[in-house]
Amino acid sequence: MRRSKAARQSGFTLLEVMVAMVIAGLATVVLLRAGFAGAAQDGAAAQFEEATARAQSRLASLGTLTPLAPGQLSGDDGGGYHWQVDISLIKQTGSLSLYAVTLTESFGRRSVTLQTDRLASGRP
Repeated sequence: MRRSKAARQSGFTLLEVMVAMVIAGLATVVLLRAGFAGAAQDGAAAQFEEATARAQSRLASLGTLTPLAPGQLSGDDGGGYHWQVDISLIKQTGSLSLYAVTLTESFGRRSVTLQTDRLASGRP
């Protein structure tokens, strides 16, 4: 029995298979890079969120243990986080003082800055 010419050509050639493999490999590389980039962004977002929580906590505790006074404070928060607080007097009326408070929590080359005004009794 003889096979027809159409029956002999009913598959993929080696070249077609090789091209399909190269395309599949490139697509895999692109997807892996996108996945790793997403994981890196997720880590950066987690650090930013932790720095914000630390800054909010420190800002909430300012003036509770010691009275507010104009000046600068700074310290190490542990885990690669560092903080700095700048306090300046805005206005004083009688026994009340209004302060501008800026807190910066830094981690690596990034930082989170929170600003607020605080009213305190007593003189600076």
